[in-house]
Amino acid sequence: MSDIKKVGVIGWGRMGAEMGRWLIGADWSVTALDPSGTARAAAREAGADIADSVTEIGASSDLILVIVVDDEQVNTIVAGPEGLLASARPGTVIAVCSSVRPDTCAKLAETAAEQGVSVIDVALVGGERAAEQAGLTLMCGGDADAIDRAGAPFSSFAINVIHVGGPGAGQVAKSANNVLMWSAIRIDVEVLRLSKTLGVEPSKMRSILNAGTGGNRVLTDWGLHRLRWPAKDLEVALALAEEAGVDVPYVRALQPLMAELSVADLEALR
Repeated sequence: MSDIKKVGVIGWGRMGAEMGRWLIGADWSVTALDPSGTARAAAREAGADIADSVTEIGASSDLILVIVVDDEQVNTIVAGPEGLLASARPGTVIAVCSSVRPDTCAKLAETAAEQGVSVIDVALVGGERAAEQAGLTLMCGGDADAIDRAGAPFSSFAINVIHVGGPGAGQVAKSANNVLMWSAIRIDVEVLRLSKTLGVEPSKMRSILNAGTGGNRVLTDWGLHRLRWPAKDLEVALALAEEAGVDVPYVRALQPLMAELSVADLEALR
């Protein structure tokens, strides 16, 4: 397997742009692809080369980050008639960074392996704030050697790279993480509202709680969460649980409770 020298980024959006920017800053050769003219201009300004097609990225890159919207887009980009597998060389690593189903990653990994290409799922944990600070945690599923090979470029935008297990395992870990995060946000809001009503200011109560057994990461990072994805994350968790035959009454109850919250609710409890 050759060393990774050229990195492709498909999807120069909120996350992809930050990851690409850090890669370029660490002197990696980056080629970007995005259907948006605005995104392409931003990528060019950041120092990336611009590709005209998925197959061009596949033919020229050693590591390709796929950061798009959903399973359908990931499947088309990786395994479609004009997808990455139509042009990628043996030894190429394709990192699915989108939030998709675990079985999507597993099927793509199996298909890619037939031509010597590794598909790994690289679940991004930490959100936009962590991406902006090069502080993402990557929960990875798939071939351990492929994940290790990608470790150097990953380190330009991540502080933790964790091999969870086989293909799709990274997505399972991210789903579990997200359920716990949204749970903490919701219960912290209720506790801080109660404390404020009873005369203890939220800022003081957060400090007190974090010194005790009830402390949590959300309390520490209060006011930084943007609440962009609770609906999607909880829908994914509920679907996985239903297919696995596991009853998750708390997650079902959490879904409408998160839908009631806004960033303004968190700001009111600073």
